[in-house]
Amino acid sequence: MTSPIVRRSPAHRARVLANQPLTPRMRRVTVQCDEMIGRAIRPAQDLELLLREDSGRRVKRRYTIRQARPADGEFDLDVLLHGAGAGSAWGQSAAAGGIVEFQGPRGKLELRSAPWHVFCGDESALPAIAAICEALPPDEHAVAVLEVQEQSDEQPIAADVCWVHRGEHPPGTSELLVPAASELDVPVAEAHGYLLGETRSMVTLRALFEGRGMAHDAIFLKGYWNIGRPDRISGRRPG
Repeated sequence: MTSPIVRRSPAHRARVLANQPLTPRMRRVTVQCDEMIGRAIRPAQDLELLLREDSGRRVKRRYTIRQARPADGEFDLDVLLHGAGAGSAWGQSAAAGGIVEFQGPRGKLELRSAPWHVFCGDESALPAIAAICEALPPDEHAVAVLEVQEQSDEQPIAADVCWVHRGEHPPGTSELLVPAASELDVPVAEAHGYLLGETRSMVTLRALFEGRGMAHDAIFLKGYWNIGRPDRISGRRPG
């Protein structure tokens, strides 16, 4: 009896071109890969980087492609600096000329036309939400409720944004997002929802929007991280 064939995505090598700060807690790392030249990228697709912890153990961290330049095979990856994980370490230390291995691009999100698009998430989702909003047609409205630690974490988003500053409140709970999302004055029955952030909080928000009339299949939910596993916080998993 033969063993089943396990098909794995091929690994590619990218060269770091630049590393620049966006906010005090997020950096933009630009990488280039000749094998990606001409590769079409959909909004919110990600790369899965193959990194190593200080112990030498190999780990994977996924990052949303914030911007892509297919003609040059270039990707901008926004890395949230959170804790002492392998992703944060790479985001801080990645320097021009360095090499990083990755798999992808990948991602299941498919944009569908709707009069309204509603986004909820935390700072781990800012790259994806920004990329999606920029891809929307100009006649489709985008609104967002986004939780960050403080004002310095805010970034330009092509949507009407309600920023929620948690301050000393612990990250990852739904206690701040739910009240803010409940006050959104939008026709949710006509909207598509995008819930991106801590898994259980996003599940809570889905129940909120479904209770207000948003169709279940009109909601895209992605848990980027889980309370208790802060080393897996993502942008997609930037930390």
